[in-house]
Amino acid sequence: MLFKVALTNMRKNFNQYIVYFVSLIVCVLVFFTFVSLSYNPLIDKVFKKWELFGPAMFSAASIILILFIFFFIFYSNSFFLRRRKREIGLYSLLGLRKSQVVFVLFIENAMLYMLATIFGILIGIFSSKLFAMLLFWIVGLAIDAEFIISYRAILDTVIVFFGIMLFTSLYAVFIIIRYNLSQLFKNEDKEEKVAKGSLVFLLIGLMLIIFGYYLATQNIEQSPIWLTFDFFDLLLLILCSVILGTWLMVRFGTPYVIRKLYHHKRFFYNGTNIIGITSLRFRLRKNAGTIAMIAVLSATTLTIIGSMSSFYVRTINDIAEDNPSSYQVLNITAENERQIIDTIKSDKEHQLKNIMHAEMVSVTFKYKDKPKYKTKMDTLMHSVVSLSEYNRVGAKQQAGFIPIYKLSHGEAVLLGKSTYDARKEIQDKWLTRKLEVKPDKPVDKKIDSMKVVDFREFSIFNTGISYETFVVSDDYYAELKQITSTELVGMFNITNPSHSEELDKKIQTIVDGQPSLFSENVSSYYTNYHMISTLVGSLLFIGIFIGVVFFLATGSIIYFKLVTDAVTEKAKFEILFKLGVTDKEVRKIISKQIWPIFVIPLFFGIAHSMAALWGISINLMDNIKYPVLIGTGIYIICYTAYYFLCVNSFTKIVMADKK
Repeated sequence: MLFKVALTNMRKNFNQYIVYFVSLIVCVLVFFTFVSLSYNPLIDKVFKKWELFGPAMFSAASIILILFIFFFIFYSNSFFLRRRKREIGLYSLLGLRKSQVVFVLFIENAMLYMLATIFGILIGIFSSKLFAMLLFWIVGLAIDAEFIISYRAILDTVIVFFGIMLFTSLYAVFIIIRYNLSQLFKNEDKEEKVAKGSLVFLLIGLMLIIFGYYLATQNIEQSPIWLTFDFFDLLLLILCSVILGTWLMVRFGTPYVIRKLYHHKRFFYNGTNIIGITSLRFRLRKNAGTIAMIAVLSATTLTIIGSMSSFYVRTINDIAEDNPSSYQVLNITAENERQIIDTIKSDKEHQLKNIMHAEMVSVTFKYKDKPKYKTKMDTLMHSVVSLSEYNRVGAKQQAGFIPIYKLSHGEAVLLGKSTYDARKEIQDKWLTRKLEVKPDKPVDKKIDSMKVVDFREFSIFNTGISYETFVVSDDYYAELKQITSTELVGMFNITNPSHSEELDKKIQTIVDGQPSLFSENVSSYYTNYHMISTLVGSLLFIGIFIGVVFFLATGSIIYFKLVTDAVTEKAKFEILFKLGVTDKEVRKIISKQIWPIFVIPLFFGIAHSMAALWGISINLMDNIKYPVLIGTGIYIICYTAYYFLCVNSFTKIVMADKK
């Protein structure tokens, strides 16, 4: 009998559960996807090949998802329980004992989670190959993904969501035991007081947000605040400042603005504004916490997707520019060069385009910045190449190469995108420091200090051969050669270097005796590209999926809140129907009531994410413009779709019993 009651109740109220049910399915799907990818032997093999901890990344993402999913489900379940207090009280009036009511709710909860888990796992199983292919496509690997059913992933998913189901069920038991019959029938959602705005609290909230933005957009290597206090303490301070400021602005700032509109007669008495504005004055007070939380979730979603996508785009674009040769071999011998040439010529899939040599020296420099930068004395080794050598090699490597025509004795040009694209403060640091040469052996004459005078975007050496290279005049280079030994770099260019795995292994074996990803003697375009693309591509893949879960949670929380409000305000709309308000006017009123619940958190979410991404851009020197615009645009489109879904659901609920 009780089982039948639970089934009937779920069937009749399934329209109100649909968004929650879909969100649960997506949570199960994403969690199952991450767990199954961490158990996928093909992915494990790929990451081990590049000596990366891929499965560990997916396992860590799964743990983060568990924590967030638990919070989201608990929060959503609380909405349902509060909305169903009258229903639970009615069961008691009909003679059901509390143990029987608990059993009914447990059956409903268990069936909902069971169906969501089954659908989520089934979708995950049938789409596992698609997700694996998507991952391989993002990381740039041409691998045929296999259809694999991971029983360990299925078991882990069932255990996790069974545990969440038990916890939410126990919380329902606590609610039933805690409240007596009169408390169950009491309407806690009724808002008797008008939300009072406050210009003072609005300004305080605005100041807190500005303070959080100020800290977030500082250079952590130069800001006195970041250099004085602990990193994580300041990060927590930023979060608390922005969240509290958002809540104050929503709770006191928005009612202040609405109160001004309320007293603006021309606006207030225009059409249905009188109903919408009046309703908002009552509803904003109880929705302030929800709106602030949605704003933070929106900001988190946009920040994750924006930062991961911009980091991926920039890194992938930089790989080719940071590796101008297919292969570069340090201190190449005549025998190794002959073997490499023969190996490339014998390969049927690739052809040798050209061979070059470049001479350089590795010099240890001792440098100290100006006192205002508060940095310590540093001793680092850098590669140095002569002006004539740079012009000769660069002209063959780069289309439209602009040579360096003249450098005075001791002047240098620093090569590399990291400093060429750096902020003015970092470039000024290089331009103002003096680099004192530290000889490897005793010399009769002290060599003059070196000073950077300009920057060039592209280096002539691959990543791994040289990270930061200085170009100096020929006479100064001749002096440097006297204090250290020269190194000869062999440069080989082949056709289609991004698909040269087997040839890559052969060349590394010639030089090092065996293939090595972190060789000190061989720098390969193929190895550098795929190692980095696999790492950043996986981070982007994880970021997108976590962002999707955050977005669905955000939309679901709004939906649950509005559905609850619709049930509460149904009687008010029945009065409007009796007064002759048309269906079109009712929908217009509902649209105006719901509009601020969407627009306010969206505005704060975009603003918070922009500040966070600006801080990331400043500290990581990352160009975030286009990825952020695309990600924000997609988010706004999906958010708008949720808005129309909520308007339709709200309208159907209040008009369900219209006569």
